[in-house]
Amino acid sequence: MSFEDIVGNNKIKRELQEIVKNNSISHSYLFSGEEGIGKKLFAKEFARMLLCLKNNKACGECSSCVKFDSENNPDFSIIEPDGNSIKIAQIRELQEYVYIKPIVSSKKVFIINDSDKMTEEAQNSLLKTLEEPPEYIIIILVASNENKLLNTIKSRCLKIGFNNIDKKELIQYIIKEQILTNPSDELLSMCNGSIGKLIKIKENLEEYNEIEKNTKDFIECNSCTIVNLFKKFDILYKSKEVIIDLLDYMIVIMYEYVLKNKQAGYLLFLISDIENTKRKLISNTNYDMCIDELLIKMSEKKP
Repeated sequence: MSFEDIVGNNKIKRELQEIVKNNSISHSYLFSGEEGIGKKLFAKEFARMLLCLKNNKACGECSSCVKFDSENNPDFSIIEPDGNSIKIAQIRELQEYVYIKPIVSSKKVFIINDSDKMTEEAQNSLLKTLEEPPEYIIIILVASNENKLLNTIKSRCLKIGFNNIDKKELIQYIIKEQILTNPSDELLSMCNGSIGKLIKIKENLEEYNEIEKNTKDFIECNSCTIVNLFKKFDILYKSKEVIIDLLDYMIVIMYEYVLKNKQAGYLLFLISDIENTKRKLISNTNYDMCIDELLIKMSEKKP
């Protein structure tokens, strides 16, 4: 894969290419932005260029590029979360390799993906390497929530902020890859410029379509009895694995409707109720009771 194959953030593509071309390379970077917009892909392509033996252009032909493309380059490593976090043992293992000189290239590149999931102990351990890195080392932190990183970590990284993919580019990608057929405005809003979210939606498209239909029916229906609501939204009881995403989609649909119809102010109160339901579910409150309570509130607040 090359930069040309990655959707969006063309300005950053040019910026990274200029960094390599001018050899103005920092020892550490922070790639920050919305989840699912290609930060890891950018980091890998940047690493590929940095390690290339032919003018750092990711030629695809030199021994470094060939080994990189076959995921066998000894000068490149990616650290991923172990479970829900990146632990101090993983950072210590990275540090063991940091001081082993490059084998194929003149540099070594480490990507710490989802770096915002590092434990505080892991971050403090990494800080020692960021403060005094060997001259051949480049570390790229990839984060969706940089606020979870210590300020001392962020201050030692060159931050590159990624923008969400704009709607036009997202639609072009959908058409090219034949991911969805005629996605609604609400579905595009739910993606929020994230291909990662788009792919997740595709994997659960049936549930999203049912939520969209029934939420719109609820808004437009003059009479919504509690019995009808329980029937309509039975999907919420059956979709525990994606329930937070489906509730988020209900919020998107309601908010879009409010923007178009100022008379629907009651939906703002329901949006607050849905957010409260999400918090309860995340804190492991009884699942069915949470959904019951939400549907009752929807029935009570419907004009």
